[in-house]
Amino acid sequence: MNSYQAYKVMRIIESEKLSEKVKKIVLEGNLGSSPGQYAMIWVPKVGEIPISIAREPKGETWILVAKVGKVSSAIHSLRIGEELWVRGPYGRGFSLRGGKCCLIGGGYGIAPLISLSERLGEMGNAKIRFYAGFKRREDVLLEDLLSSISDELIITTEDGSYGLKGRVVELVDFDWPEAIYSAGPEAMLVEVVREAIKRGIYAEVSMERLIRCSIGICGSCSLDPLGLLVCRDGPVFDARTLSMTEDFGRYWRGFDGRKLQIGGESIGMLLR
Repeated sequence: MNSYQAYKVMRIIESEKLSEKVKKIVLEGNLGSSPGQYAMIWVPKVGEIPISIAREPKGETWILVAKVGKVSSAIHSLRIGEELWVRGPYGRGFSLRGGKCCLIGGGYGIAPLISLSERLGEMGNAKIRFYAGFKRREDVLLEDLLSSISDELIITTEDGSYGLKGRVVELVDFDWPEAIYSAGPEAMLVEVVREAIKRGIYAEVSMERLIRCSIGICGSCSLDPLGLLVCRDGPVFDARTLSMTEDFGRYWRGFDGRKLQIGGESIGMLLR
């Protein structure tokens, strides 16, 4: 079980705008995370949010921050030399498998797949095909890095302005891999899980939910009816487990604990 960890004050040593919405923030120091884990990032007097740890080269911690709310906006406004309060790492990350590994990322959802690809490459027995999907050319993130850490990089854009044209899931060759890893918008993850289960391919995906405590107490990130908590039992789950939940692809809990509908039928219902 996750346990509360004291905040670590980490200095920003690099801040780079990657797209209109996304910044790469590099913090001085390491957290010792496994691929797929996240950290809680606190901006004093503003608030705290969970952010995936993108990679941890020696002496550095990389995060990709999308400007979507007050905390992420505050992080975007910070300059090199200023500090963030960080606790973590938290959660269950990806398992590491050899063979033909297909990584599928949507937008800034590529973040947790970066450290995963690096770690798989270090194993020496994995062939990595990395699909990175974006809406348009201007949204493409870290292409050079992704190319350097994978055997084959396939960039897609929905408008066809760069790489292959179409939604990334439509362009994946699902008959190729022996294992699939994915992170990004939940509608995309539902399609990945469905295709993997149909073919009997092992798959893991990284989910987003409202994470507040990070240690399994508040229940704001629970998945019915299994009672799984995204903050503690995830954020990475295997496809079969998610197929037994009602919430994956359908519901998100708000700050008041009530379920908010985000999609149609559950993945389990779609597979019947």
